[in-house]
Amino acid sequence: MTEFLQLCFAGLALGARYALVALGFVIIYKATGVINFAQGGLVALGAYLAYAFNTVLPFLAAVILAASVAATFGAAVERVVLRRMVGQPVFAVIMITIGLLFIIEQAITATWGYDALNLADPWGVDTIRAADVVMAERDLWTIGIAAGVLGAFFLFFRFSTLGVAMRATAFDQEAALAQGISARRVFAASWAIAAGLAALAGVTLAAGPA
Repeated sequence: MTEFLQLCFAGLALGARYALVALGFVIIYKATGVINFAQGGLVALGAYLAYAFNTVLPFLAAVILAASVAATFGAAVERVVLRRMVGQPVFAVIMITIGLLFIIEQAITATWGYDALNLADPWGVDTIRAADVVMAERDLWTIGIAAGVLGAFFLFFRFSTLGVAMRATAFDQEAALAQGISARRVFAASWAIAAGLAALAGVTLAAGPA
């Protein structure tokens, strides 16, 4: 029974990490109809940005700054590159995201190299024991972060003006445009949110000793 509970906890922690990654995919797909193959690159970029900022800033400040920079990068990509592809076949836009993935990967290796780097997170290898189940603190934080993010997005999409606009655009873009909703604003917001989430997901995946 103890082993079963231990595996359930480990699976829940891993699922929480993947949920953050998947949420970024879903936001862009629902808003634009495009599968963003660059999301994995954004996850890696966010983790490396957090590592770089953590060398001069406390961990929490580094994570917030990394997510902010990633969100700005995502919005810039949509504005400079993808907005020019409006009206083009979806396949062409998907190929652009694949090319963007390669560019991000090369930029990461050119900047930080190929060696494994240790993100100096505040949890390290600390654990908490509940009965006979050993739980890593970083896993508990990951589950809590994922639950908090999902709850925040539920409230965002249900009650905020931008969230409702994104839902309307995802449901029927032409009807949303007829109601005065800016599709460009929605697309830019979806890319910014997805990139910021990617950074947060990258941090949870990279947390722990190298």
